[in-house]
Amino acid sequence: MAGLLPPENQWDLLREFGLSSGFAGIWAEGDDPEELARRLRVDPGSRVECGFAEAMTRYEQSLDDEVVWIGPHAPGWTHILWLSGFHTTAEAKALSVGGRRLLTMFYNGGLSELDHLYLYQDGALVNEIDPPYIGGGAPVSVPEYAVYAEGLELELGMSSTQELHLLLCMAGRITGRFLDREWFSSTRVRYDVPAEAWAA
Repeated sequence: MAGLLPPENQWDLLREFGLSSGFAGIWAEGDDPEELARRLRVDPGSRVECGFAEAMTRYEQSLDDEVVWIGPHAPGWTHILWLSGFHTTAEAKALSVGGRRLLTMFYNGGLSELDHLYLYQDGALVNEIDPPYIGGGAPVSVPEYAVYAEGLELELGMSSTQELHLLLCMAGRITGRFLDREWFSSTRVRYDVPAEAWAA
């Protein structure tokens, strides 16, 4: 999987399925979405099993609460898609407690801003693990992840959506699955995360 590429451009899939104005996601090691939901402090009463189209009726609809869609991603990994709001560092740390690895990604389409691909583990931020830049840029900051970046090198002047595609490819290589049409046709669970759940 380390050197593979997806059959479809990952950004094109996000755009086709209505996520062009924003994508916030976490890939969490583990096969128990309900445990992750509890760690995320969701409102249990908001639980709705639904497909992607129904989940998207809440896309960017909540100004205060977070809305997430949680379900299996690949063997050993669960994915959490933020439909409204976005994940915080505190949430990512809480989700990675217990030795599990966690990858986070955030893209703001309105501002064409793309954050790094971050790796968390055991309740702490390890580092960003973006692919290196062509022409002698800094290597992948966590050396054991460099193998997943082969052929995904970034270029100066590259658009944020081109970079997003490459970061999603790297996340797919690490977790063993790229975003695909079957991913978007699955049934998962939508929850609300009340704003007060993470109020400091």
